[in-house]
Amino acid sequence: MKKNLKEHIEVDNREEQDFIFHSIGDYFTSISVELPLNEELEKIEKARIASALNEHKGNRTQASLALGMGRTLLIHKIKKYNLY
Repeated sequence: MKKNLKEHIEVDNREEQDFIFHSIGDYFTSISVELPLNEELEKIEKARIASALNEHKGNRTQASLALGMGRTLLIHKIKKYNLY
C-alpha cells in the first residue's frame, strides 16, 4: 500500500514540475529584453491584476485574496495601472 501511495505522489510531482517548466518556458519566450526590469515587472503585475479582476468579475476582495495582497493595495494598483 505504501508503494502505491509513493508512486502516486511521484506522478503528481512530475505533473506539477512539467506544468511549472511549461509555464516558465511560456513566460520566458514572451519576455522583452528591451524593457528595463522595473517596466517588465509592472507589465507582469498589471496583467496579473487585470486577469484576477476579470476572473472574479470585478470583485476586488476576491481578486486581492487570489493575488495574495490586501484589498487596499489592490485598489491602489488598480488606480496606478488605470484598470477601472
